[in-house]
Amino acid sequence: MESITQEIIATPDKSQDKCNDHKKLKVAIMSMRNSLFFIASSLLFTSCVKEEFAANKTPQITTINPLVTTSTQLCSQSTLVSPKVDVLLLWDNSSSSLFINSATKNSFNQLISSVSEKFDYHILSAPLISTNTTNSLFEASLVTKDSTSVSGSAANILRTKDQAAQALSFTQAAGSYEPGVDRATSIIEANRSNGIFRNDAYTIIVVMSNGDDSSCEIATGYNSCATADWTSRLQPKIEKLLCLRGNASGINCSGTSPLNSTMMRYINISALTSCSSGLNKINTRYRKVAKAIYEAPYTNGWPTSNDNLNPFTSGGIQYPDNYDICAIDFAHIFDGVNSAIKQTLIKHVYEYWPVTDSTTSLDPDTLRVVRDDGKVLTNRTGQTSPSDGFAYAGALANQYTRSYPTQGEFFTGKMIQLFGTNDNDLIVYPHCLTVTYDSVKSQFGYIYLKNGEPYLPSLEVRINGVLVPQNATNGWEYIGLQFTTALDSNLKIVDLPVAGASSGYFIRLNGSYKFKNTAGAAVSVDVAYSTKTQ
Repeated sequence: MESITQEIIATPDKSQDKCNDHKKLKVAIMSMRNSLFFIASSLLFTSCVKEEFAANKTPQITTINPLVTTSTQLCSQSTLVSPKVDVLLLWDNSSSSLFINSATKNSFNQLISSVSEKFDYHILSAPLISTNTTNSLFEASLVTKDSTSVSGSAANILRTKDQAAQALSFTQAAGSYEPGVDRATSIIEANRSNGIFRNDAYTIIVVMSNGDDSSCEIATGYNSCATADWTSRLQPKIEKLLCLRGNASGINCSGTSPLNSTMMRYINISALTSCSSGLNKINTRYRKVAKAIYEAPYTNGWPTSNDNLNPFTSGGIQYPDNYDICAIDFAHIFDGVNSAIKQTLIKHVYEYWPVTDSTTSLDPDTLRVVRDDGKVLTNRTGQTSPSDGFAYAGALANQYTRSYPTQGEFFTGKMIQLFGTNDNDLIVYPHCLTVTYDSVKSQFGYIYLKNGEPYLPSLEVRINGVLVPQNATNGWEYIGLQFTTALDSNLKIVDLPVAGASSGYFIRLNGSYKFKNTAGAAVSVDVAYSTKTQ
């Protein structure tokens, strides 16, 4: 027993060593734990950083609009031309005249008002008998719809309608000589250059007298003015008026420059019954002139006047454009004349047709042109001297559109040219054209990175939701910082700022991943990435 005890005493205390070893192991374990905690913490920190990058990816989402199809309808135009109407009113100012008084002055306003406002009118009032041999417009007054249509001496006698009625105070002529037909001819011929009497107008002469034309008596000194005499002397004066009118046949008009009047009338307001207080005789000569001018045919096809529905009748003979001064109604003198004067509707003919402005995208191959009656015009672009249809003319500057009646208005922009004849396929009023076209297809090959330089491993590209691989042959390729001028100008750039950019960070699309905008479907382009600054 003792030896065992001694042995135990002599032997080192192993339990103490174990305790120390335990303490050492505990310290080691705790150190290991601290190291593991540090490693875990480090890994956790690293994991947090990666997660933070992923969470901070900035999406760049863009929709490329579908190809635009445009359809526009334009209609041809017409011009409603106000007819030129030149009226000469010759007022009796002979010593025997009692014609001009307060009643006739009031009626004069009705007379002017009865000339339709639809007309481009010149109304000249002048004394029937001239008291100034050097000035045909002495004491005359002129009312016009457009004062700029006359010049010179005519401008000096312009009056308003109200003023014109007050201007009917003519110097009384000595005696009762009335060369009324000659007076009408001479005053018209003397007032063409100043614009009062115009070519191609309706020329209306109105003679108001309580007497009759006495040019025969003036010429013969009253020696012989029987019916045969005054008739033979009056006929050349009628023919002179017809030559002045123009388009007359069967008469010698040499020496007369015609007005080519659309229509000429000689309206006689005189004593057609026995009420005259002048020469106390019934008017016959002015009556004959009015009838002859009314019934004279036109060689240019203008129809003989037929608007006088209630002509004065004497001895079974009708005398159109004659009104009895004994029962005058000024308000209706021009009723027939107004109905005979027609506004002219000029149908415009078009050879060039506007499509759109110069900057709008247009694919000529997609042009479709349809007339309002359903006719589809054939595209003749590129053909030589086509006989119908249309051709794309491109962007033109100040191109006149019409071929008739004038070149008309001009247009700057993209146009088509029409070929053929009127309505086959030159467009004539009232036809319309509907022109349909697509914009030019654009191929997109670059993406502009709006948020700056990317952290490349984070960059992801999708087109219409499909992931695009990173591939220099068939996919996306990061080409870094580039000047836009260095890029392929045939390829459009997704997300390029509206104002443009001289440089930036770009992705290039390669192979089948280049895309075009198409009709009817938008293209979605999604780019997500973290920028290097993070």
